[in-house]
Amino acid sequence: MNRAPVLLSGGGAQDRAAWAQEAAEVGGRPLVTVTRAEQLGSALMVRSAVLFVPDVLALGDSGQQMLVRTLTSLDERPKLVLGLTRSETSARQAGALREDLHYRVRMGLLNLDAPGMREAIAARRAEAARRAAMPPPRPAPASRPQSSASLARPKAKARPAQRSRSAPRLKSARTAKPAKKARPAKAKKGSKRR
Repeated sequence: MNRAPVLLSGGGAQDRAAWAQEAAEVGGRPLVTVTRAEQLGSALMVRSAVLFVPDVLALGDSGQQMLVRTLTSLDERPKLVLGLTRSETSARQAGALREDLHYRVRMGLLNLDAPGMREAIAARRAEAARRAAMPPPRPAPASRPQSSASLARPKAKARPAQRSRSAPRLKSARTAKPAKKARPAKAKKGSKRR
């Protein structure tokens, strides 16, 4: 699963939550939601999860600093899906969003209010619902059990095909000798041409 962090701005709380839920379902991982800084430490220990923070500004400076330390660490960590209740630009200008956290998540910025984004989200939800409604695939038919006599008997090894004596032997380009030029037929001694 891709562990790159995502910062979701715009949209409603349900849009951001649905995005995080889909990330968890696609990765086959549990979704852990954190709303307060006190919950963050134990949630970051669930390394095989998708950690969703509906509003990263609600964590305050200490919670955001913990996220920065997690993102700079080489240790295994959960996938982070961070939400913003206002635009990313206004949060940075107000000083509510730490610059070092923004730097770490800048490649995963996603504005849910961008043109066409609502339609894309609706299409993704419809596709997820269609996949969920599909019946599970049927298991492959089981092979017939072999008898104990056939299991005990070792199978003969396959022999390489033998060349028949009448088949010509092929030579590689390295070992092949150049073809001799045809010479005119010589007349036998003693016979004269007239």
